[in-house]
Amino acid sequence: MKKLLTTLLIYSASVTISAADKPNIILIMTDDMGYSDIGCYGGEIETPNLDMLAKNGVHFSQFYNTSRCSPTRSSLISGLYSHQAGMGLLTKDQGEHNPGYRGRLMERCVTIAEVLRPQGYLSITTGKWHMGHEKKEWWPLGRGFDRFYGCPQGGGFFFRPSSWGGRTVVRGDEVIYDKERDPAEGWYATDAWTDEGLKYVEEAVAEKKPFFWYLAHNAPHFPLQAKPEDIAKYRGKYKAGWDVIRQQRYEKLVKLGLIDKNHKLAPRYKHVPAWDSLSEEEKDKQDERMAIYAAMVDCVDQNVGKIIDSLKRLGVYDNTLIIFLSDNGGQSEGKRPLGFNRGKGAPGTAESDTHYGTCWANVSSAPFRKFKNLIHEGGISTPLIAHWPKGISASIRGSIIKQTAHVIDIMPTLVELSGAQYPDKHKGHEIIPMEGVSLKPLFDGGTIERSDAIYFEHTGKKGVRYGKWKLVCTYGLKWELYDMENDRTELNDLASKMPEKKAQLAKMWEAWAARCFVKKGKKPNK
Repeated sequence: MKKLLTTLLIYSASVTISAADKPNIILIMTDDMGYSDIGCYGGEIETPNLDMLAKNGVHFSQFYNTSRCSPTRSSLISGLYSHQAGMGLLTKDQGEHNPGYRGRLMERCVTIAEVLRPQGYLSITTGKWHMGHEKKEWWPLGRGFDRFYGCPQGGGFFFRPSSWGGRTVVRGDEVIYDKERDPAEGWYATDAWTDEGLKYVEEAVAEKKPFFWYLAHNAPHFPLQAKPEDIAKYRGKYKAGWDVIRQQRYEKLVKLGLIDKNHKLAPRYKHVPAWDSLSEEEKDKQDERMAIYAAMVDCVDQNVGKIIDSLKRLGVYDNTLIIFLSDNGGQSEGKRPLGFNRGKGAPGTAESDTHYGTCWANVSSAPFRKFKNLIHEGGISTPLIAHWPKGISASIRGSIIKQTAHVIDIMPTLVELSGAQYPDKHKGHEIIPMEGVSLKPLFDGGTIERSDAIYFEHTGKKGVRYGKWKLVCTYGLKWELYDMENDRTELNDLASKMPEKKAQLAKMWEAWAARCFVKKGKKPNK
């Protein structure tokens, strides 16, 4: 009831918004990009356009995703926890007896596009969908979007869809590229998702409609593939090695104010060798892998620059809210610390299948412990940049917001800003009330009040963030308790010293899990 009242208050306060005042919205998500990869979050990768958005907008120091691709995307687009949306895992259907793991967006949730449609928005999505692909009605056009250009199944390619079995590129609901048909030479996914989306933005502006564009990059997810000129820009810059670069990122994070100086840099991951222990040949190979990864992030930033230029040219820059984030932390999938290339081509090319390994993922997630698919900070912490010249108070531009927030907060934010009405029913189905809170007060220089904790679960890993306290557990192991005000990098487990606090948070998590369709007792099948 409390959440329903919150929802009602949000839209009742905003229904008076005029058509002219409705902001355009661009929601940009990267795939597998770590907390400290971009410049304004401590990274050495050149991201001048994202840095500019942070400097002239706001960015968050404690913004959370769900630790993995499909679950984060479903929470982002629905305003619910991923299990409530039906996507507690990936896109494999676990059966009717597991309602939190159906592998697609369920009818008990609505998307941002479905909520904005009555407000006259042209809703666009380009890039990676990954929220149900087996039936066309599960694709974006079946979930409220007006325009779609991208991959229903997920990422896995950058130059040619045929290089990754089963992947397709779709325009609307028509497959245009697949294992038999590749795009022309020079096609590159990061550029294509942006260029096609900008065509639809021009269409919206010409029709004098507000637009919502969900731009879901598959970069820098493996396989690491990038344009040669972008790779060349970074070749040799990683010869200093992961030990030095992690330390440099940490020092910059402290200097920027994103990390408190009392929060110590998490030690090198136990499976990562010291850089100086490598041969010169191996150092060169590792430099190349990270250079490809950096090139992919750099290309994302170049495309953000194209978006900015287009918005200015079209005269809609000032009233366009741009939000930028990542779906999870640095990825160490593949279980090989030094990474690998199991493809037939040279690293970075269309024929390659290059992974950068745990060693560099440890850098991407700096200063935190662990990675994608885990609930420690390295898995769930994302940069979050919000830029909106007309809507973010001039007094706070360039500031860091240190209140905790989560991807479930994006839906209520956009509901309030657009004057939309979040429904209790849609197409004959009862809709679960939003779980998050609107971030708009933060854009005005205020604060937000959250009536409940923020919860996490993925493949048996689980966690709770409640005020300054975080309870976290890796599958089959004991609960760990951390004081996030004094130990953001999770180095001092207080569970044995504070059993009552541990028990309190564990009880909260159990109640949430029961309410939100979380399967307990064993890992869901992959």
